[in-house]
Amino acid sequence: MKSNKNFNKVGRIAVVGTLMIGMIAPTLTPITAAAATNKAEAKVQALQAGTGSVSDAMFEDLNGNNVKDAGEKGVAGISITLYSDSGQAVASTTTGADGTYSFANLEAGTYYLHVDLSTIPANERLFTTSGINSQDGNSSYFTIADGQTVTGYHFGFSPQVGQIASYIWNDKNANGYKDAGEDGIANVTVGLFDIYGVQVATTTTDADGNYRFESVNPGQYYEKVQTPQGMKIVTSSGNTFGGDGVSGYFNITAQSNVTNMNVGLQTLNNAALQGIVKDDTTSNGITNLTVNLYNTSGTKVSETQTDATGHYAFTGLPAGNYYMTVGVPSNYKVTSGAGFGLDGNSYYVQLGDSTVISTFSLGLTEKTGAIHSNIYNDINKNGVKDSGENGLEGVRVDLYNTSGVSVANTVTDANGNYTFANIKPGTYYVRVTTPEGYSSQANGHFGSDNVSGYFTVSADQDITNLNDGMFKTIVEPTGITVDTSDIAAFTGDKGKINATVEPSNATDKTLTYTVSDPSILSVDANGNWTALAKGETDITVTASNGISEVIHVVVTQKVGEIKSFVFEDTNKNGTKEAGETGVAGATVQLHGADGSVVATQTTDATGQYDFKDIPVGPYYVVVTAPKGYDLKANYAFGDDGVTGYINVTGSSVITNYDCALVKDVAPTTVSSIKWIYNNAEGNVEMLDRNSITIADNYLDSYNNPNVNIQLYDQNNNPIDLTGYTVTMGDDTIATGTVYGPNNNLVALTRHKVGATAVTIKDPTGRVVKNFVLNIVSSVVPATDITLDATNINTTIGTAGKINATVSPSNATDKSLTYTSANPSILSVAADGSWEAKAEGTTTVTVKTVNNITKTITVNVTSPVSIQLKNNPNNPDRTIVANDQLNITTDYVNTFNTHDLDFKFYNPASAEVDPATYTVTSSDTSIITIKPSNGDNYLRLSIQGKAGSSVITVKDAKGNLIRQFTVNVAQGSIQPTGVTVDTTSVTTKVTNTGKINATVQPANATNKALTYTSSDPSILKVNADGTWEALKNGTATVTVKTSNGLTTTVTFTVQTYFTNIIEQGNFNPSKSTGGPVTYYDSVSGLADKDNVTLTYNATLDTKVANDDQTNGRRQFLFYIGSDPANFNTDYSFTISNQAVLDPTVSNNNDGARALGHIEVRVKQRGTSVITVTRKSDGKVVKTLNVTVQ
Repeated sequence: MKSNKNFNKVGRIAVVGTLMIGMIAPTLTPITAAAATNKAEAKVQALQAGTGSVSDAMFEDLNGNNVKDAGEKGVAGISITLYSDSGQAVASTTTGADGTYSFANLEAGTYYLHVDLSTIPANERLFTTSGINSQDGNSSYFTIADGQTVTGYHFGFSPQVGQIASYIWNDKNANGYKDAGEDGIANVTVGLFDIYGVQVATTTTDADGNYRFESVNPGQYYEKVQTPQGMKIVTSSGNTFGGDGVSGYFNITAQSNVTNMNVGLQTLNNAALQGIVKDDTTSNGITNLTVNLYNTSGTKVSETQTDATGHYAFTGLPAGNYYMTVGVPSNYKVTSGAGFGLDGNSYYVQLGDSTVISTFSLGLTEKTGAIHSNIYNDINKNGVKDSGENGLEGVRVDLYNTSGVSVANTVTDANGNYTFANIKPGTYYVRVTTPEGYSSQANGHFGSDNVSGYFTVSADQDITNLNDGMFKTIVEPTGITVDTSDIAAFTGDKGKINATVEPSNATDKTLTYTVSDPSILSVDANGNWTALAKGETDITVTASNGISEVIHVVVTQKVGEIKSFVFEDTNKNGTKEAGETGVAGATVQLHGADGSVVATQTTDATGQYDFKDIPVGPYYVVVTAPKGYDLKANYAFGDDGVTGYINVTGSSVITNYDCALVKDVAPTTVSSIKWIYNNAEGNVEMLDRNSITIADNYLDSYNNPNVNIQLYDQNNNPIDLTGYTVTMGDDTIATGTVYGPNNNLVALTRHKVGATAVTIKDPTGRVVKNFVLNIVSSVVPATDITLDATNINTTIGTAGKINATVSPSNATDKSLTYTSANPSILSVAADGSWEAKAEGTTTVTVKTVNNITKTITVNVTSPVSIQLKNNPNNPDRTIVANDQLNITTDYVNTFNTHDLDFKFYNPASAEVDPATYTVTSSDTSIITIKPSNGDNYLRLSIQGKAGSSVITVKDAKGNLIRQFTVNVAQGSIQPTGVTVDTTSVTTKVTNTGKINATVQPANATNKALTYTSSDPSILKVNADGTWEALKNGTATVTVKTSNGLTTTVTFTVQTYFTNIIEQGNFNPSKSTGGPVTYYDSVSGLADKDNVTLTYNATLDTKVANDDQTNGRRQFLFYIGSDPANFNTDYSFTISNQAVLDPTVSNNNDGARALGHIEVRVKQRGTSVITVTRKSDGKVVKTLNVTVQ
């Protein structure tokens, strides 16, 4: 400070804002303590002896609200000095670890603070201020009373650190992307190292595989991932990591958020073989086929079945060599294969530790049969296709199954052959549709109704003997119906005879048409006729068997008429007008197009001629003028008296061919030609002059812009100019007219500057006078424009004025016009005042009245730059005119809100408050404008709806500052739930069904569901939700969405059989019908999987003879009260016949019909009884039997 006494106190001023510039604050001059006087030191001591204080904190203002909130840490080490109002340093301090500072024991008085800006840490950026000028570090003056604590003087900072937020996941398919079903890996250790190899930080991944390093100072780093045991690194974002888990170097900048340090791991033994078995005919996958996987030693490694789409997969395989086999059903054959041979076996394939091969494909085709036979004309009706009996084309043939359902249809070809290919094996019959005009009779394969008997088609069979014969049925015509019995026509007319043969099912409907006089009318084979000449004739319509109808025809000739006038054209304009009389006695001839004279007439007293009843066609008329008249060309006749061709049509009357004649006139001698009514020179003789020059403002003595010419005869009398003509070389410069009393004046009317020739002719066409009329300008034109500037560079909203001067200074008209090429960019007024309206480049044209122009180039820019901020993984983006921002409905910024954040900057890069501008959204259902928070942010809120909205920014005058479009695409819509049509199902073994599940909401992006049975041995569920009950019990199916939401369906599977009983049976007195001995009986086995029997060494060993039966065990099966029939409905197998022997003689048809399975217990051990339903091959009961 030059003189502390020169400072004026500004009183109590609270200054709060964001980087405020130009605040009212003192200017600090360094003070040297050693130079202080004792008086000054005493003053300082006095200032420090009071009870007042000032305190506050320097802190990281993360939300920019100028208040130190919870979680916002202080900034330490900032030097602050307290000064008295006289500029005396009172005390100095530095902010503590929590960012606070305090000056205590202050005497009442006025003070200010000074912050040493050089002590602000390098990793902090000044963000907000309160009471302290951000430019020089000085606060405003403040007053402290005794015992008062003053606060509110601080800086808010934005930390200049970055962070790393990435993840580690199980990249099962090694594609480098975290796909659905690929979970994050928890508890993986990640170290962060600087470029010198010093470990800066370490962390571990959370339950979802995410890890973070926060508050990382700017610099260059690398990471190291400690790969978990049993796993290896296979991919990373941008291949940033090597297989040793060490990344390449990367940079951290202030406020950067690095999110691409992602690492994909895989478990060892992660190889897979995948493929599909499909039907080559339909291209659909074939389900439930067994696929076996073997190693090269022939040992089976795994077995699986194809799913509902025909796909199969072997996963989690160790590295090695393998091959696969597919169980091809007996009704199929191999027809194609990728990696497979025609035997259903694949070739050997070598897998690495993470190799995934999904290219195996096996195509099967169901074995089918075919029919190739013939439909023919059985001329001799013997039911056999003999020589000369041709096939019938276009006959429909249908193939039906035994249920009467049409399987296929076809039509016979040109040879009568028909084909049905790819017929599934089974029993069928054929129906032939009898064609019109044919009848049928029974033969060896078809009945009289053209339906065959049943026949069987086997696999690979081709049936060729299903031929069917037809014979023609003839129906003779009985009559002919025509649409008319009389035709009246003009020559040239055309038409058609509509005739029909009766009855409608006549075999031959052919008709012929004959004309008695073809010179009058012609007719073709289809009844189309043309009238040729006048006269009468007949048309005979005849059927194939000779019956006929006659149509009488009268043809009339078409004629027209030509009538007009021959007249005296007194005013010589070629048109017959009132007062112009006809000329009698003129000869008029009508000629045909070939020049022949068709008729000759003489005009009557009115000058009219009239040619009547002229046949249609082209003609022309020739007029010969009577003596004393000359022909005058007009619109109808040439000067030779001949018309052009006249087309006469039927009934036409043509009246527009009037011929103009003029009387012969002897020429008058012109002795004098004068320019009269000349104000300047009086009457001027023109007979010897070749030109007249006038100004472009010349007026005659009557104030008309005319040059008036009068012709005189030898007696100096004005000549009557009737029939005279005036011709101008350029009638845009001047026009000539004959007018005035008695037509004795020629007026030349001026129009513009220039020269034109003038020719005056008498009625005979003789030139009376030729001269040139020169019209010169009467004004001084502008020759140039001088501008004060040829370029205007300005900003929207700015106004100014164009200063332009016209040369020469004495120009008659100095007026200028100003035209903006694009008024939407810059508007300009009539006086040259302009205003910039919008951003862009345009021109202003300055023009004189005589089209001298100068151009000014205008460049208008925006007064502010608009930048998109806080866009994850992207730098700040400057919005240009008509910019397109593409986001999705689930977009979030770096603050995790659904907002697009913008800042406005002036040309000096200082922030501008967006609230000073008007911002609108064209569609607020897509984008809305959020109210200002006072932090200089413009926030656009994304409403979650897909579409586009145009954002318009205007200044206070309504000028367009910037316009851009935000295109919002539909983002990922996660499922919010899943519902099923029922949560509990009670069913029975062998029953099937489908779980109908619905994902909410209806527009969820991924509606995929998985179905899992808690006990697949009880209830099997497929990928599409279809299920099959396999055995009795309870099972729960869990239905899960792609994002893990679930619901359940509980299945209660009831037994297929109502009751199953086991009993030992022996009759020791078979011959006498003695009582049966029952032993070791067990009932209620319908819902049991296991039963234990006790071996009876006495009874189980009994062998049948005449006196006794076998000792055997009976298993009795019931459905309701009825026994199961093991002859017709069910079959059974016994796994270990060394324990349970079914060959016992009692296990006969009679016993099986009563639901019995009878076996002999031969020894202790285990065996399984499996019962299968014959209708569909499904297992309906499995019983594990243990004999102890």
